[in-house]
Amino acid sequence: MTYYTIQIWNQSQAAKSYVLFLREPELTANGGASQVFTNAWATFPGVTNGGFDRITFDETVYAYWSHPPVGGQMLSGGVMQVSTQTQDTVAFSGGSPTGFTTLTSPGTAQPGSFAIVTGSDFTPASGYVLGMARIAGTPIPVPTMTFPALPNMISNIRPIHTYYVAEGAYAPGEVIDAAQITASAEIDFTGRPQTTATVIQQPNGTFSVTYS
Repeated sequence: MTYYTIQIWNQSQAAKSYVLFLREPELTANGGASQVFTNAWATFPGVTNGGFDRITFDETVYAYWSHPPVGGQMLSGGVMQVSTQTQDTVAFSGGSPTGFTTLTSPGTAQPGSFAIVTGSDFTPASGYVLGMARIAGTPIPVPTMTFPALPNMISNIRPIHTYYVAEGAYAPGEVIDAAQITASAEIDFTGRPQTTATVIQQPNGTFSVTYS
């Protein structure tokens, strides 16, 4: 298993907080397009000028569900580890108990994806949220993308291993409006032998990225 490190070095001349989020995965569903939300994955609060912080992770992904979010944050829910190599499929129950009930591996998801299958035991008014999660700073996976759960839906999620660092004070899992972020650093390990990316914020606010 390959481990990756993203480290942020603040040279902006002021203390800053930073957020790390992922490029939105490709989502296809038999019920049509869903509204997709980007969630703050890892956070680096209060990095002093000249200070640095980092996160080390692998590419393990989890299917994710949550009760209706409160104030943009996912406060309770559950996860199930999945593999995109075996195109795993997980079943979600909105009844009692709520959560993922079965894992089918190998599954029937699209290539490079995992799938979440819902039944007819809830309605859109239930407010459940589904999505993808990754391990960040704690043992509990943090959602990186979410979308409203609908009954009788098959949702294929294909992760994209591209990451962004931007200024901002967020809580892990909080929904963010990535379209409103005007300055960020893009980190893409695809095809690179290097496994560490160093992001530097300069005094003028711009970011640079080097790999090692």
